[in-house]
Amino acid sequence: MPSISDIKKPEEIVSMEMKDNLKFGVLIGLLKVGEVSNREVVNTVLHLVSVLHLLFIL
Repeated sequence: MPSISDIKKPEEIVSMEMKDNLKFGVLIGLLKVGEVSNREVVNTVLHLVSVLHLLFIL
């Protein structure tokens, strides 16, 4: 069983160093089983938008 420190929020998953398809697979899986709140989904999307914005500015 994972410890509390191993549990990640969706926005933390998106910012982790791993392949994008794996990140989105994890998020899609969490959405399908209802393990994320609407607020977490919104925070994750906002994080993605901010990261993409930074990538296009640089």
